[in-house]
Amino acid sequence: MTSSVPKLSYSSCPMNEPFIYQSLPDRLRMLAEEDPAREAFVFYSNEEKRQALTRKEVLDKTVHLAKRLVHLGLEKGNKVAFHMNNSLEMLICNMAVVMAGGIPFFLSSNVKDGSDIIATIRHMEGEFMFIDANEGDANWLIMNTLCPSGHKSPEDAPSLKSIIFNGRADSSYKGRIALELLNSMPLSEKIELPVVLPEDILLYFCTSGSTGQPKEVTITHYSLFNWTKQANKGFGITNHSRFFNERSFSWIFGYPRTYLTEGATRICVDPRISVSGRHVNFLCDVIEKEQCDVIYLPAYMNADLKSRLDLKSKFKSVTTQIWGGERLSKQNITGLKGVFSRRICSFYGTTEAGGVSLFASDDIEDYEDGIIGKPLNGVEMKIVDSSGKTVPIDHQGEICTRVTWRFDGYRKMPEMFAEVVDNQGWFHTSDYGRMREDGNYVVEGRMKEVISSSGYDFFPWAIENILKRMPNAAHVIAVGVPDERLGQVVCACVVPKEGHLITDSNVQKFCDDQFISDISVKGISSKPRYVMVLDHLPLTSTGKIDRRTVTSVAITRFGIL
Repeated sequence: MTSSVPKLSYSSCPMNEPFIYQSLPDRLRMLAEEDPAREAFVFYSNEEKRQALTRKEVLDKTVHLAKRLVHLGLEKGNKVAFHMNNSLEMLICNMAVVMAGGIPFFLSSNVKDGSDIIATIRHMEGEFMFIDANEGDANWLIMNTLCPSGHKSPEDAPSLKSIIFNGRADSSYKGRIALELLNSMPLSEKIELPVVLPEDILLYFCTSGSTGQPKEVTITHYSLFNWTKQANKGFGITNHSRFFNERSFSWIFGYPRTYLTEGATRICVDPRISVSGRHVNFLCDVIEKEQCDVIYLPAYMNADLKSRLDLKSKFKSVTTQIWGGERLSKQNITGLKGVFSRRICSFYGTTEAGGVSLFASDDIEDYEDGIIGKPLNGVEMKIVDSSGKTVPIDHQGEICTRVTWRFDGYRKMPEMFAEVVDNQGWFHTSDYGRMREDGNYVVEGRMKEVISSSGYDFFPWAIENILKRMPNAAHVIAVGVPDERLGQVVCACVVPKEGHLITDSNVQKFCDDQFISDISVKGISSKPRYVMVLDHLPLTSTGKIDRRTVTSVAITRFGIL
């Protein structure tokens, strides 16, 4: 009698085309030469004004600024901080830094004194900085901390060679220069731009775990372009597509990857417009006017649309809608497919591994909560148990992936890299799920303690570090609670020191004073939506804070469904 061998949760899809072996400067020049007059980027500002750049304008403006950055002293390998709202100026500044040999990383402050971004710049050893700042505003005050008018920096302030601010000032300051002035600076000598190679570091995307130790994911040109190319094929994005995506350029899903790989025109808006929920008609008008064929809408925008069936005529040009960055819920997409798009793609990827898998079907019944589909070309996937062994099909475990374009490591953290990438090259995602009999993968939960709001991840430790400043607070914890539009929002919980009284109003007042409400670079804030005072924090059997119980208490207390 023979026993059947169980089919294991492993699958792969072979690469069937050459890899892209070019850098960002190479791609910009190639696209400009190919069709110089075609629109590359269309951007609608927070004031709903349309701006556009052709391929040639993108290249010319990038080269122009890159040469002035080299003249200013930026050298290949310098790390450059960005604290700018989404705009075409921010886009050009970012690509100019890369063309000049610099390596961008992105900041988003959630506290009024800017201490969180100052700490990140110091940790990243940033040497230059771009910031939106007008004399006298909040960012100007932050900039003064980094580069005080007296030119004597506090001991814990980063040592920046130069700050470029995008805004107005009535006088000049040592160590900082207005972007407008930099762009108009004449060059008295011929400036040679450095050679940038595909294996060079393109940028750092900052991420973290529950320990509070920041991690800088090292992304190369080769990595970003190749996984984007395979994802684009699944989405149906071509050289002639007009792709609507309002995500920030500072986020991996919002970075201008699709233009750089396909030459597709990117249609975007200031994220602050979409997050507010007050501009649904305007956003739909943009999609119609720009004749977008592929759109990426975060969950909260989909929630807005489901109650506005009167707007479905605005989506006649849309063939595909992308669902990514958030776990798909079948309930969320019911009523969208066939109404606002003919096809919905559930896309799965991570900052470290890039694009991993994709699912799309003509039949809504094929979808289930968390479905992420099959591997992209060039990708291997498997499900493993706690010992690292591949589990049989339909068994739950951790999702792992192996790709040639995997990230290049965490900056200065080889031990952290070794924790997530094993000696066979498999990246352990910390997401758990299963592989179905039909070969499609399903995400069933997160092993990380992140709070995912509108597709952006906030880490509890970062919010808790701010809450710890509250007088007479013995313990603090931040958890994510469900929200119909944003996926999750933050709930801040405080336990007072013995003998001291803290009320919910005290916590709310503290959060109002410390956190930025809604004007962050990403257009979304980590400011707690809910606050509650507890007499103790529940613990697990191993003595750790029981976050699930805290979340359940918050859901019950605030009547969250």
